[in-house]
Order: sequence, then structure tokens, then C-alpha cells
Amino acid sequence: MIDKLIALFTHTNFSLFFKANLFLTSIIFSIFMINNTDYDLFGFLLILFACISSATILYLVFFIILFIFRVTNTTIIYISALLFILTNISLIVDFFIYKIYKFHINAMVLNILSSPDSMDSIQLGVMPTVMFVVFIVLLIAYEVFLIKKINKLNMYIKKDINKKLNKLLVLPLFLIILGEKITYGALSLSSQSEIVSKFKVIPLYQPLTFSRIAFKYFGYKTEEKQENRINTDALLNYPLEKIKINDNPNKINIFIFASDSVRNSNINSQITPNVENFKKDSFTFNNHHSGGNATRFGIYSIFYGLNSTYWFSFLNAGRSPVLIDTLKDLDYNFKIISSTNTSWPEFRKTAYSNIIDAIKDDFVGSPWQKDEQSSKYFMDYIKNYDSKKPLFSFVFLDAPHGYSFPQYANKFKASKKNVNYLSISKDSKNIPAIHARFKNSVYFNDILFGKMIQQLKDKGLYDNSLIIFTSDHGSEFFEYGYFGHNSSFSKAQTNTPFIIKLPKNLQDKVALPKGFPNVLTSHNDIVATLLSIVGVQNNSNTYSNGYNLFNEDFNRDFVFCANWNNNAVITNEYTYVFSNLPNKMFRNEVRYTKNYKIVDSNHKIDSRLLINIMNENRRFLK
Repeated sequence: MIDKLIALFTHTNFSLFFKANLFLTSIIFSIFMINNTDYDLFGFLLILFACISSATILYLVFFIILFIFRVTNTTIIYISALLFILTNISLIVDFFIYKIYKFHINAMVLNILSSPDSMDSIQLGVMPTVMFVVFIVLLIAYEVFLIKKINKLNMYIKKDINKKLNKLLVLPLFLIILGEKITYGALSLSSQSEIVSKFKVIPLYQPLTFSRIAFKYFGYKTEEKQENRINTDALLNYPLEKIKINDNPNKINIFIFASDSVRNSNINSQITPNVENFKKDSFTFNNHHSGGNATRFGIYSIFYGLNSTYWFSFLNAGRSPVLIDTLKDLDYNFKIISSTNTSWPEFRKTAYSNIIDAIKDDFVGSPWQKDEQSSKYFMDYIKNYDSKKPLFSFVFLDAPHGYSFPQYANKFKASKKNVNYLSISKDSKNIPAIHARFKNSVYFNDILFGKMIQQLKDKGLYDNSLIIFTSDHGSEFFEYGYFGHNSSFSKAQTNTPFIIKLPKNLQDKVALPKGFPNVLTSHNDIVATLLSIVGVQNNSNTYSNGYNLFNEDFNRDFVFCANWNNNAVITNEYTYVFSNLPNKMFRNEVRYTKNYKIVDSNHKIDSRLLINIMNENRRFLK
């Protein structure tokens, strides 16, 4: 095999043809750079080298593939030509997709393009179509020209040219790849987001980061800054217009309590009696979904009211949410109390970036002990709160995430025996025991919630405050075929509790949406609801992907939910799952929302619905 690989590599015609196409593809990769702005010389050269690096790595993969499927030294060039043509066409399509929607080709885009109804949703026009056809013709002509030119050259001349090109290219390309990867890792480690954010325009870019290694072996943490790191206008168009507030805003206290991993079906008189009691004064939305099935994406959607695909752009920009900015302009006080460290996920660089001094997250011990400390900290803070300014407070408890609870909260008689979670399966005998632990931890958090609510009542803040109880995402125990969270978009993992109590003076002044309490709602609607209540006049679509819940015209056809690798579009009937991974682009899924079972493969997805989502996901990007 090694001899064959060497033979292919030293096959002069193929080698020259390969290098000529690498040159063309590198140029096409470099065209993506125009989607960035404000380059300095260092940034320009770094992104240019990253484009060349990405093209080279892609061609190294092609080289291996071509070797595996190699037939003869003659046919390999024609097979290669077809592969290179398809690659360059895909890159051009991706260029225009990115230019319009600010993200690269993914499963959602492929689904639209492969849909029979796609042309009803995408109107290209005559000129772009003609240009695209011309480009394809030019690509084919280029490949034909190369093959003829290379075949006509004298063999000794070809070998000499190839030898010189090898000396000229191999070492520099290796150094470019190595250099840009190390530079990216160093920039990422030192939080140089202004430059790091520019890499996202490069298709198929594979970053190299050192943050976990640096922390694990050297104790080095990435730099944290309270101020925005870059001019966010370079990346974001957020909000779309200046926020306008009524002359007499409702400066009400706002308290949001979130317990990690709690799904809506956990809320009942047995597990959460205090939350059930809280419901009596509140509005409960039963068909509510988080913006993600993992913590960072769920909390992001709470604070920003945006689809979770924006997370990466806002992280790179260090951009605080309009919610916090607006409340700061209204002279609110802030208190963020979290049982988990707010550096990871990177909320100090996103949701809390403008209120770093308001964070308390240095609790110690097991998850339930941290929750106990954080709830006590909140109660002490409220007990001693004497400011006349309105208060925004977010309390995040963590015990259910790790099935953690004290023995006095062992209501569901969970065993003390350790469970090997790696061996868990659908038919495992340990599932009931794990579920019992989970319910105990939710029950424990409910006890703490009851105490914190009582403290608000004792302080005289309860009646005239807006209070929310919710979760970042749910947790599953194989009811739909999966375990935990971040593994599926089943109701167990996305359908979170959402209970909102309004101040007494507003309870009779709001309208409820048609279909309440089972109307489809999202974490994205929280920001629009809060700001509308406070007195923001702007249409919510200028700063959010959500809508005011207390509007009789409120209506949602779908909610958007995402994690690291997948996006999901959830309707009352179907859940559409699209992979972001290049190796799973064609593995889209259509499932019934009710039971998460696969729908017949012939089911058609409305491409216009996907177009609407893509427009949502680009609205606040430049």
C-alpha cells in the first residue's frame, strides 16, 4: 500500500493537476474574506493563511480518498477533475449562502435545496442563474485545459516543474498550517475575540484551542474583561434600532429562578409542592420550550430572546443582551446568583458581560450544598436590601443536573449505592434508582424555592414584583429513547416549566394569547415579554426572535431549539432535526413531537418554514 501511495504521489501528471486545482480552490477559499471588514495587516495575513490552510487540509483529505478509490494512473485525473469541480461549485454556493444568511451550508440549507418546492421559496432571478451556469462552464473548461496542457508537456519538463513546485510549496504549506493553528489557539486563549471572530467566514475551518490544556496543566484561565472586547458593530446588527422607552416605565422588580435540568412534567404536587403553590398566583404556560437542550443555549435564549445559533457570534463579540442594557438605562440594580461557575459556560463574556460586579458564583461543595449556599445568599441579600432602585435578580440552582440532594430530601427513597452512568441503557435496572435521585434533587430545589419566595413575602416584595420560575432545559430517562440532555429534542429535554407571576397592579391589565395555557411558547419570548411590560415601545422583532406573551394576537407556528451539533424546529405536530456536522449533513430527521418517533421518510418539510428560520438566524448579523 505504501508503494502505491508513493506511486500516486510521484505520478507527475496527477501531481501537477492536483497542485493546479489546489491553487484554484485556495483562491475560492480566499474570496470568503470579503465577508469580513476592518482588517489590519496582521489580521488580513492570518485569515489569508487560514484560508490557504483550510484548502490544503481539504485537499489532503481528497488525496487519501483518491488513493483509496484509485483505478489507474490515467483515470485518476478524470475522477479528480469531477471531484474538484463539485468541490468548487459547492464552495461558490456556500459563499452566497454565507453572504445572505451569515452561516455556511448545513443540513437545513441542504434540505431546502433538495426540496421539490425550494424554487417556490427561493427566487434566484435570471442574472444570478446565468452567472452560476457560466461559472460551471468555466470550471469545466479550466479542468479540460489543465488536462490537455499537462498531457502535451514533455515528460522531463513536467518532472522538473513538479520537483520545483514540491520544493516551493510543501514546506511553506506545512508551516502555514502549523503557524495559523498555533496562532489561533494563542489568540483564543488570550481572548482576542476581534481577530478570532473573523475565522468564522472560512468554510470547513477546524480551529485549534488550548484553553482546557492550559487550565488543566498550568492553571491558566482565559482573560475576563467587563467591557466589550471589540466593536460589536463589526459583527452584529443588534438591536436593529435604538431602544425607545415610555415616559413612565414600569420599574418593577424582576426575579427569575431557574433550576437546572427540570422538565415541565416534573412540576406536580408530589415533587414540587412549593412551585405548585406559586402557580396559584401566576400564569403557567404548559407548552413552553427552551432555546436549547444544553445549559449555555438555554440560558442564552432566556437573556437574549434569540435563536441559539447566535451564541457564537455574541460570544466572539462579547455583546451583552438588550434586556440588561435597557434595565441598566432604567437605573436597575442587579444580582446574579449562580451555583455554577459563570465562566463556563461563558456567561461572563455574554449575558453578564455588562454586570460582572453583580455576580456571586464562588460557592463550594457538592451541587446541593452550593444550592443551599446560593439560596441563603439570596435570602440574606433580600433581607438586607434597602435600595429604592428596582432590582433584577437571576438565581440559578444546579442540584438536579447532578442528581444531588441531602439525605433529608430523600423523599423518593433513592438508594445510596453508586451508579455507573456509563453503563446505563434503556433496559438498565438502575434507571428507577437514578430517576428517584433526580426527583429528590428537584424536590430539594423546590424546598429552597419555597424559602426564597417566603423571603420575598417577608420583605414585602412579593406582591409587586414580576417573578418567573423556569429551567435551562429538561432531562430524559429513556422515555423517548434517550438519556439525560443534549442528546435529543424530545419533550423531556426541551419542554421546560415556565410560570410567571405579574405584579398585582398588572395582573388584570394583560391579555392572554388564544389557546392559553397550551399555546406553543419559547424562552425566546421572555425578553420580549419583560421589555414590553417595562415599557419598551419597539417592535420585539427589532431586538428578539420572540414575542410578548401577554398579547391576545400572540401566535407561534414553531419554536427553534439548538445545541452544539444540531438544530431543531419544533411544531405542535412535528420536530425537524438538522445536523450541523459535515459528516451528517444528509441525516435529517422528522419526528412526531408527541412521542419523538420517526415519521415516514416520505414526509415533506415546508421549505418556506425553513427559509423563515434562516432569515431569523441572520436578522441580527451584518
